[in-house]
Amino acid sequence: MAVNPDGLRACPFSVRFARSLAWFLALALGGCATLPPPSPLPSAARLETPLQIKSFHLSGRIGTKYQGEGFYGNLRWRHSPSADEIFILSPLGQGVAQIVQDASGVTLTTSEPRVYHAEDAEDLTMEVLGWRLPLAGLRYWVLGLAAPGSAAAVSRDASGRPARLVQDAWQIDYQGFEAVRGVSLPRKIEMRRGELEIKLVVDRWDIADR
Repeated sequence: MAVNPDGLRACPFSVRFARSLAWFLALALGGCATLPPPSPLPSAARLETPLQIKSFHLSGRIGTKYQGEGFYGNLRWRHSPSADEIFILSPLGQGVAQIVQDASGVTLTTSEPRVYHAEDAEDLTMEVLGWRLPLAGLRYWVLGLAAPGSAAAVSRDASGRPARLVQDAWQIDYQGFEAVRGVSLPRKIEMRRGELEIKLVVDRWDIADR
């Protein structure tokens, strides 16, 4: 069970994010703070492969389906070699949750605010949000790469781009790409593991090699 910074056990939401879109919209209309747009990354030389990407910002939309229940919202993600920061927003663009992963572990802050901390993002998001966010692998999969350290199977399309990647019991299907500073990056991704389905559409990429 995750605990807050005072060492007290944090109770999960009485109604989890994944329970209904109506609940999610109710939070948005209840006055959650609107998040500022991410600042641009420093400029870098023209990139040619996803392997050269060290940092990225992306904004887009995320949808999940688990055990017959769904969730839909917006997402902003700032990744660097040392940390990941993900904002989950309502469809109206208001802040609902923040996930930060760094050397100290994973922290999830809700709009209440309530703070949860754990070593693993998948277990923490399952506990609080009701579905697993595979952050450890997703930072690579979102670039069209297999994560290092475990076996992966990749099939490619006629252009050499990944079409399907299977790793750590996840199946990742790539359904659209766009060129960003000389790199072909995924725009539409669909991920499945058991009963969980996650769809991610990237509306904007900002990438750097440092």
